[in-house]
Amino acid sequence: MSSGQGITLVIKARNEAGQILDCIESARCLADEIILVDDASDDHTVQLAEQAGARAISARSRDGMVDELDRIGFEAASGEWILRLDADERLTPSLAAKLRELAVTGQYDGISFARKNIMFGRWVRHGGWFKNDQTRFFRSSAWDRGWTCEPHLQPEIKGKVLRLPLREEYATIHYDYDSIAEFIQRTLLGYARTEALLAFRKNRQPSALRIVGKPLKRFLGRYFLRQGFRDGWRGFILAALLAGYDLCIESFLWDFHRREGR
Repeated sequence: MSSGQGITLVIKARNEAGQILDCIESARCLADEIILVDDASDDHTVQLAEQAGARAISARSRDGMVDELDRIGFEAASGEWILRLDADERLTPSLAAKLRELAVTGQYDGISFARKNIMFGRWVRHGGWFKNDQTRFFRSSAWDRGWTCEPHLQPEIKGKVLRLPLREEYATIHYDYDSIAEFIQRTLLGYARTEALLAFRKNRQPSALRIVGKPLKRFLGRYFLRQGFRDGWRGFILAALLAGYDLCIESFLWDFHRREGR
């Protein structure tokens, strides 16, 4: 085994034939087992992953709750450690070496690190996008089985978690949004609707103050407080799109209540 500990790579994917091999190859030096949890792909994602040595599990996310696919992979993992990657994410050799070293020492139950988000063709360094808060490497016995799999929430790790320094060599490369249309389709129409649906099921009511205040706070925080302006037009557009994300959540929530009343 590459680390002496047994490491399972878990990847969730839907129609990622163009990405899946690069993702797997980037982590092959670290992973002893590779699990692909496939979200009803209709391209060659599964075939390519299996040819690369992955074990494919067929699943289907519900109401945009794609993190449920990660849970399926975690539960199927046989390694002592789990590495969680998205299909559009790459593990770097320097980070792989560090994770292997830490797994062997046995001092920690989880490791947090950063992701270099490549959006609209370039690494976005500011605006709160580069931060070392991704606990994506952890003991298979340490993650909380009560994890709700809600969007943007990571499973809690029971035990000691190490946060690696916020440095480029200790970050994965995340090839995120390539176009504005992709952001609108995946985030404004997808993730925002899912978050609104969860809020609706919890009976959170629409609020005029929130529908105005949250987008404004998001834009000001991302663009000024977290210095998104240092990324030029890219930083401005991303701050505006995230403000639109909050607006969409509140608008979807209002619409769910409106339709229920009808």
